[in-house]
Amino acid sequence: MQLANTLGTDRYAPYALVDDSASLGLTSTVVMNSLGSAVARHLPRRDSARATLFLHGAAASWTTWTPVLRAARESGSDIPHPVLFDLPGWGAARLDEAADATTIDIVCELVRQSALELGYTQWDLVGHSMGGFIAMHMAARWPENVRSVVTVSGTTWSVVDSVRHPVISFGTLPAFVMLWRVMGVLAALGVVGRALVRALDACRLLRLAVVPLFRHPFRVAESVIDALSHEVRPRSFVSAAEITRGYDPSVTWAAIQCPIIAVKGDRDVFVRNSDLISLSRLLPHARTAIIPDCGHFANIERPHAVVQAMMTSR
Repeated sequence: MQLANTLGTDRYAPYALVDDSASLGLTSTVVMNSLGSAVARHLPRRDSARATLFLHGAAASWTTWTPVLRAARESGSDIPHPVLFDLPGWGAARLDEAADATTIDIVCELVRQSALELGYTQWDLVGHSMGGFIAMHMAARWPENVRSVVTVSGTTWSVVDSVRHPVISFGTLPAFVMLWRVMGVLAALGVVGRALVRALDACRLLRLAVVPLFRHPFRVAESVIDALSHEVRPRSFVSAAEITRGYDPSVTWAAIQCPIIAVKGDRDVFVRNSDLISLSRLLPHARTAIIPDCGHFANIERPHAVVQAMMTSR
């Protein structure tokens, strides 16, 4: 079922990112496993077992959801018990250098462990890009816990195919394949690669890797581009891509029964319209929408449309 051909839009990229969790009334909890750590920003008190878990994408952090929190507040929409994660290797969370190969199950288990430690056993999942992929896997693995899923430009078939066959599938998502390959080279360089990334960031050249992800990059707050370019971390990006290798969404997600809302921008360079069509065919109860005049970061570019999708999922 289609949610709508499009979701209503608001003014483009209306808010800067907030990196001070205390100013939002949130406190932090760190949870660790064999992969590294996750950092959860959450309310200091809990009066429900149900929470909204926000999962960011690769080359991002918890701050990319702060425009959605502000849009919800300004529109009078209630987001119960928000928990905003830094996933391993991003933001303040650590990806263990000695960890074995990253797997989707290990990442999801760390998110689950964090939510349970906070006292939340029922989850509404909201995931952007790779965070959407993680959310869908959690819904398939723990149906007794997941109440709903909203994906914002969620990673699905196009990225999985590009990782499996980067040459054959290059024309499907060329921007993703090129960025992934560059990150792979930098990750392989180890210390030299990390030093090069720091030098490029200091010269503000990493902004060039982020700009194509936005529909109107020069209308986005400069602080947003700076924050995202700072999160371009080669090893973490490669690990995020590798968790899709060998994964078959058509098999793993087929039994998901909770409400699913999937949205993407009409000018998204990492997700194709065919991904939404494939999701609707696999899960006829899923509802999809394309957000007009928007790129890969609808949570920053069109946060009110994301809030609208979230309210529809409940």
